[in-house]
Amino acid sequence: MKKMLLAVILLIVSIILISCGGRVDDESTISFSWWGTSDRNIATYQAIELFEERYPQYKVEPDQAPWSGYQTTLNNRLNRGTEADVFQVNYNWIYSMYGEDYFMDITELGLDLSHYPPNEHTPLSINGKVLGLSVSETGYIFYLNKNVYDLVDLDINEIKTWDDLMNAGQQISSAFPGRYAIGRLDAQQAAILMFTWLSQKTGKNVISENNTLNFTQAELIDAFNFISDLRSSGVLISSNVTDTHNDGPTNPNWTSQRYGGVVTWNTAISEYQNTLPNQGQSLVAVGMFQQTANENTNYGMYKKVSMAYAVSKRVEESDAKKEAVRTFIEFMTTDPEALEILGVDRGVTNHSLAQDLLRTATSKDFTQTLEWKGHETVQTFYQTQIENDINLYIHPYYEHATFRAIYEQPIENFLLNRITAVQAAQNIINRFDTELAKVIG
Repeated sequence: MKKMLLAVILLIVSIILISCGGRVDDESTISFSWWGTSDRNIATYQAIELFEERYPQYKVEPDQAPWSGYQTTLNNRLNRGTEADVFQVNYNWIYSMYGEDYFMDITELGLDLSHYPPNEHTPLSINGKVLGLSVSETGYIFYLNKNVYDLVDLDINEIKTWDDLMNAGQQISSAFPGRYAIGRLDAQQAAILMFTWLSQKTGKNVISENNTLNFTQAELIDAFNFISDLRSSGVLISSNVTDTHNDGPTNPNWTSQRYGGVVTWNTAISEYQNTLPNQGQSLVAVGMFQQTANENTNYGMYKKVSMAYAVSKRVEESDAKKEAVRTFIEFMTTDPEALEILGVDRGVTNHSLAQDLLRTATSKDFTQTLEWKGHETVQTFYQTQIENDINLYIHPYYEHATFRAIYEQPIENFLLNRITAVQAAQNIINRFDTELAKVIG
């Protein structure tokens, strides 16, 4: 009778744990959560299956999710102590989610970080603790649709400067009303474009070392006027009121090739590529347009760690669990077969040996992908800046969920023609420094 009662109690406890999002911990089971597209999900499941074949002593509990809502869910799980053993994060979450309290210092796993560039994990470190393993780096660059530019016999490779782009916009929109050299920008894209343009002119990052806005009101007004110039020249639509589609890759104006290009993270280009005819083979990575055609002054490249693998602080309590997690992470980031399966859908790794393996992969020429070409452009442009004492690494609070509205909302209102350039600039000036100070704490 006592044994039966004990069994019932254990069953009830198990049900409660499961319903609360928890689990009975097993040192040979590794839970792993990530966000991603269907392509990423398929590849990740294939890699997990291979891992379990290679290491039959371990079992992986996969937890896939779309991007929308992932951050909120992860934050809630961290607060309840029910996060996965390994979970995919944006680099800025290490700061906004109090990573030092919840994320394990991955150096305690014994991972070999010597094959990464020397400063790769500096942005992922707080007080000497490395709180995430860099999966890839990313930056905003332009991709142009050759099919649109071919309509007016324009060579994409000859478009180097902002003036070149505006001349192209005038030709495309004049010959084919309703078509644009680029098309529509959302507030996030317009913000990084404006700050890029200003950085090219001033050499300044948007946020200073003292955590304040680095641009003056006059400079911001100039940047808004620059957006107006792009509109009047046929590069951008005249107002976002005429196109309210918020999802760029599925926007019918994009899929029908009325829009001739996009500016986005090089790690996100497959989303745009996959919705074009013929698998988007007409897309070309062109980098970032410049103030002048001098190729020795390629400026305006904001860069960051695209995503990282973080480990629950709970893992450090067990040597067996640490060994299991270390084995899994090393497999996912350095195993030749796993690398070929995962490809560049999470971006291009900076791990030198892993990158060499991808270069020589036989299943696919990853170096010809838009992600890889974009990665090379980002790294080259960024290095040029560093050599000229310009550092545009993205501030860890630039994309903070609440702070970003301080600059994106005025930009959105400007794109909708609700406010003027002067009003938009003033709105940003009024709250930028105080709100940034609040979220930093």
